[in-house]
Amino acid sequence: MSRTLLRRALTAGLAALGLLSAGAPRPAAAAPPPGKPAPIAAPPRRAAAAAPRGAAAPPAETPIELAIPVERATLQNGLRVVMSPDKSSPTVAVAVTYDAGSRDEPSGRSGVARLVMGMMARGSRNVAAGEHLRLVAERGGELHAETEVDRTTYAASLPANELALALWLEADRMRSLELSAQGFEAQRRDAQERRGAILGAAYGQGGIRLRELVFQGYWPHEHPALGDADDLAGAELSWARDFHAAHYGPNRAVLAIAGGFDAGEAMELVHRYFDGIPAVSAAPFKDVPFPEQTSQRTGVVRDSAARAPAILYGWAVPPRAHPDHHALALAAFLLGGGESSRLDALLVGDKAVARSVRVAMGAHRGPDLFSIDVRLAEGARVGDVEKLIEGEIRSLGTAGPPPAELTRARRLLQSAFVSGLAGASARARALAEHELLFGDAALLRGELARYFAVTREDVQRVVRDHLGPTRRTIVETYPPALPGAAPPSRAPGHASAGAPRGGAAAPAAPAKGQEKAAPAKGAGKARGAPARPAAKKKPAKTAKPRKK
Repeated sequence: MSRTLLRRALTAGLAALGLLSAGAPRPAAAAPPPGKPAPIAAPPRRAAAAAPRGAAAPPAETPIELAIPVERATLQNGLRVVMSPDKSSPTVAVAVTYDAGSRDEPSGRSGVARLVMGMMARGSRNVAAGEHLRLVAERGGELHAETEVDRTTYAASLPANELALALWLEADRMRSLELSAQGFEAQRRDAQERRGAILGAAYGQGGIRLRELVFQGYWPHEHPALGDADDLAGAELSWARDFHAAHYGPNRAVLAIAGGFDAGEAMELVHRYFDGIPAVSAAPFKDVPFPEQTSQRTGVVRDSAARAPAILYGWAVPPRAHPDHHALALAAFLLGGGESSRLDALLVGDKAVARSVRVAMGAHRGPDLFSIDVRLAEGARVGDVEKLIEGEIRSLGTAGPPPAELTRARRLLQSAFVSGLAGASARARALAEHELLFGDAALLRGELARYFAVTREDVQRVVRDHLGPTRRTIVETYPPALPGAAPPSRAPGHASAGAPRGGAAAPAAPAKGQEKAAPAKGAGKARGAPARPAAKKKPAKTAKPRKK
């Protein structure tokens, strides 16, 4: 299929989803069901932010304009509410994102953010362990929970007529989490098993070691989000209670609703279930100086599960809110965005020295991570492949991308961005994230314009400024040692390291968890849950959840 046909197909699909502004009807508010209270007025809309200042001449190609409705409000207890109604959607999604992540963990208590996340996902005083999952599953819905460096999100996707249940469940665990010794011990054992599984999987150690070296000396990102082995072994229930008390409250959260619902009715439910939850006293995150890296760092890992070598590159780059973030994201697509990208075409296609190439950018506050992950083909030499990788990075920073290559990268990024917002759950999570990180969920609508404003000169500059040889970290993974075999020696002055000391979470490691919405055996009955609506729409078919 030609690129023109692909673009037309993408445009038609977006129009069907109601995400294109051109010709897309504005979602209308449906009348409340009989017997329901009159809806309150919806919060006013906010305008999307303009493109970044200081950009060069505008690109010849303009991005797809997204028509994502955004309505915002703040409750008296500090809870921020974001709504994105779409009357054509048969499902509704509710996401609650808390300003709490592994960066908030005190030294010696690594892993506590994930322990609390697991306990929050189990249930509350009014919802027995497993009952939250059962209530959503029997209605054809699915759950999602994830903890990252700087945020933790819980989301549920359900048929559109089940909004009251979704909001009640989230309000109940925000108000009355059951932090019991039994539940904590179950989560602690699960965290230990999960850590062992990740370290024991092929190439699992390398990613953890990379992050540890890239953020060396910076505790918020250097320490293991999965939890250090000693910290998990000695973890106490009081750690979880302290962390929850400090970081989990309405004034530390954003509630986002997306999909098929009426904004006025939704706000009435939000007030009913969340108004009475008290705010918490929480000190703001205290950042520490990030130590400047002045020379290359290297590490070597022996991996008994690996069958061929692998190479990981990492750079500490500016945070997501920095003006250079969008240009760095485009550089990632140029280097590793599909089969026609520079590294994939060279290493996998032309030279056949690699089985796969993955280039990724983080999306966090504080210093972020730009990483390259190359899994070598049998017989390929690590040193030779590293020369090829570094040559392509140097070329991109010296000559920049030709116009056609930059256009291709923009289109690939646009396609990935739009497809990532296709479902109600994904939109709710993205809106909550933008509200939390940037203070206005409506900024999501302007993201594509900011990517398309990046010029060839911008890409050249950020590659030279942020992806230079003195700022990089390289971790090489080798299969079990053969007689007489050894990793290549390193030049003097290069910091080297072996297996992880417990390291921080790998960029590709499954630190995010998604709960499979399946009925739990022996689950108790939820107390006070809204009555199940008599009329039920047929839910859309949900994909099988996968662990992240």
